[in-house]
Formats: sequence, structure tokens, C-alpha cells
Amino acid sequence: MTNWIKPGSTIGIIGGGSVARLLALSAKQLGYHVGVLDPNEHCLSACVADWQIVAELSDEPACLDLAMKSDVVVYESDAFPSRLIEGIKRTVPVPQGEELLAVSQDRMLQKAFLESVRVNIAPFATIVSLDDIKEAVNSIGYPCVLKSNSTDERFKEHHVLFSEEDIGASEPFLSQGTCVLEAWIPSEKEVCLALVKNSEGEISSLAISEMKYKDDVFHQSIAPAQLEAEVEQEIKRIGHVIAEKLDFVGVMAIEIFSTGSGALYVNEIVAHPHRAFHYTFNYPHFSQFEALIKAVTGWPVRVTDRLHDTMVMKLIRKDEKDLTYTQAQIKPDWLFTFYDNVTGQESSEFGHIVVPTKQLKKTLEQLSDIFD
Repeated sequence: MTNWIKPGSTIGIIGGGSVARLLALSAKQLGYHVGVLDPNEHCLSACVADWQIVAELSDEPACLDLAMKSDVVVYESDAFPSRLIEGIKRTVPVPQGEELLAVSQDRMLQKAFLESVRVNIAPFATIVSLDDIKEAVNSIGYPCVLKSNSTDERFKEHHVLFSEEDIGASEPFLSQGTCVLEAWIPSEKEVCLALVKNSEGEISSLAISEMKYKDDVFHQSIAPAQLEAEVEQEIKRIGHVIAEKLDFVGVMAIEIFSTGSGALYVNEIVAHPHRAFHYTFNYPHFSQFEALIKAVTGWPVRVTDRLHDTMVMKLIRKDEKDLTYTQAQIKPDWLFTFYDNVTGQESSEFGHIVVPTKQLKKTLEQLSDIFD
């Protein structure tokens, strides 16, 4: 059980992106001070934190400096090396722990873990050379997907192979190091489940979100996802099995492929709040960000998967800001959150829109007409 870290204490956040910004706002609403470590002095969370250490997330002295100035430390980025957590824990608690982040960062380790808890994953092979690919496709087949072993967002690009002719184009990916070749799953939907584990070890989950992509980049979610009752129950069962086996306190997410036949394949574990649940920041009764802050500071916390309306969340890119400003003036029922993204900021994220709706098709058509 985590001792209660009282309001007025300082929470150190490793990583300064949109998740860190929304965590910081939730922490300050509960009365905490916030420090952030990020290499970009204009990161999305900089203007809402009380102070910032400008350094790479892999900078061990900087991480220890953050620890010395904080009463508890959390991470919001996969770019933070899990091996540094042990050193930080000698100074302050890191309730999310090392295991969850380590499993989320390394695809091979993650797949070994998922196999150990007996959940369904796509057939895969470890790849270090073009010859490995040639051998692996004999069993995996085409199409298949080559991914970096690291889940760091800097290496998120993947290469789809449709035939033997595509093998040669895989070479640039192999220059990054070990890769994973996965069978292509013909999914009907890609969904995401967020789970909260509090300091007592109790697990609760938010409504399952369906994720939508544009140009292979996540940009929109719908919650609750439109699923058959049996599929929904199985997703929750899988999520609870995974969360129970991992040693952490806080919020994690699981991305899952759902096929037309109802088969489910776990695609990825995320060790922190997920963008698919940014809508919860605007929901009046709970948010994944408040849940994480309360969990790591020892408050009692339990979220619910019940929603009064369907929630459609769309991320706002920088190049959509003027369109979004116009909509903010004419859509009083839409909920707008902006991230204070300054000119020259490396991130393309500018904010998000949440639309509570009872007419999902109409809402999706509206958003498409405006932004597509």
C-alpha cells in the first residue's frame, strides 16, 4: 500500500507531452506542485508545471535531480529508460514501477509476457537480417508487418510486406537494431482498454474506446466502442488478467485488434495514460489523469466504464488550429481543450475536441465534413 502523499507535495513527471500536461493540470487541481523533465523547454506541459528540468529523458543525473526535488515521480513517455527507475526509487517512490514500463518498451519482452499469461497475439518472429525475414515469411505469410523492437514513438514507423519484392525495402528498418515481424491481422476494429490499479491493488477500467487512424496516425476515438457484449466482456477479462500480472500502481492501456469473427489479438501494452482516453479529461466525474495522480499518491480511486453519452474525441493538429478556433465559436456543446502549443514546438499536437453525442453517425459526419 502506498502511503498517502498529501496535497502540497510535489509530483515529478518524466516527459512533457500532452499526457504530462493533462496530468499536471489534474495534479494542481488536487493541490499538488508539479515539476517536469523534458528536453524541450517549450514542451506542452512547461507552462502548467511549477518548474522544469531541461534534459533528455535518458539523462540519469537529471532524473535523479528531479527525484531530489519531488515527493513522488511518475513517467508519461516510452522514451524514458526503465532501467533508471531503480536509482530513482532510492530517493522517492515511483509507484508505476519498472516492470510495466520495461514490458511496454520492448516488443519481444512484451510478447513473451503476453504468451506467459495466455492471451492471443499475432504470429511473430525476431528479425535481425533480411535472411531472417525470408525465412520467417514461410510460416507467417503475406501480408506481414515489420516493426522496431522498441516501442518508443521515435521508432513508430513500420513496413508492410505484401510480397517477396518488399523484403529489400526492409533494410533501413534493420539499421535501427532488432525488429519484429508480425502477421497482418485483418481487424474490423482496433480498440483500447484503459485500466487503473490503485495502491490497494484494486483494478477498475474505463469504457473501451475504438481508435481511428489517418495516414497511420491515431487521431480519433469513440467511447464506448460499438462491440458485441461477449467481445466486450472478453476484452475486459484480458485486460484484468494482464493488469493483475504486472506490478504497478497507476494507469495502463492495452491496444487490441478485433476481427469480424470476434477473435481478439493484443497488439500493444502502453504503460501510462493513453491518448484514446483524452476525452476523460473533459468528463465531469472522472478522468484517467486524475485517476493516475490519485493512485500514485495513495488516494482511494476507482473509475467506471459507464457513460451517459457516446464520447467522440478528436486530436487537433497544429494545421487544424484555425478550423478549430472557428468551431469553438459556433459549437457551444463541444468541449475544447488547447495545449498552448507555441510556434516552433516540435509536437504537432495542438489540443483535442470532445463531442458528447447520442447521434454517433451524425457527429462523425460533422467532424469529417469539417476536418477531412
